[in-house]
Amino acid sequence: MKKLIMILMAFCLIAPMANAELTKKQEKAISKMAKDRAKKMEKDGYVMMGSLPLQAALEKHYTALENGAVEQVGNGRSKSKNNGRQMCLTYAMSEYASKEVSQLKGRSVTDSYGNEIDTENDPEFARFYAAYERLTQKEIKGELQESFTVCKQQPDGTYEFVMYLTIDESKANDRRQKAVRDAAAESKLAQDYAKQVSDFVNQK
Repeated sequence: MKKLIMILMAFCLIAPMANAELTKKQEKAISKMAKDRAKKMEKDGYVMMGSLPLQAALEKHYTALENGAVEQVGNGRSKSKNNGRQMCLTYAMSEYASKEVSQLKGRSVTDSYGNEIDTENDPEFARFYAAYERLTQKEIKGELQESFTVCKQQPDGTYEFVMYLTIDESKANDRRQKAVRDAAAESKLAQDYAKQVSDFVNQK
């Protein structure tokens, strides 16, 4: 079990994000991009939820992305503005976890006779995937940083919310590792395919 957990943890490893100073050219490009995007969003009827001007929020968001952060978007729809942010955050957490599980499921496993195993429907793998998705969603919450949220009133009186978040993947990696350990422990994932999963990691 320990060997398999280490393999799965390795699968989740990614390179730390950069923190380089932006050049004047990059800053200028970001400023223009933020200005154009702000105009379009405002034209489409979106308004900021908060005191920071939309263009300034976009500049801050784009700067974080240029420095290596990864964007995650959360969506929501409600009759109450008070529910908007929480709905978006929950959506973003779910989407992030779903993406991580999909990447893991994209690997095919074969038995000792060369037959491909249907890991998505195999009970042991299914338990692992379900646990990993749930635990990743829980663990990643603390690493998702809201840049800004906008809303737009719909004809039916409801509000459409869009939250733009960033995540430092070098920090998120620790969260995913913990989710892998806990998911493997919960599901008692079979070790018969540990070497193959290790090979998948080496092929990345």
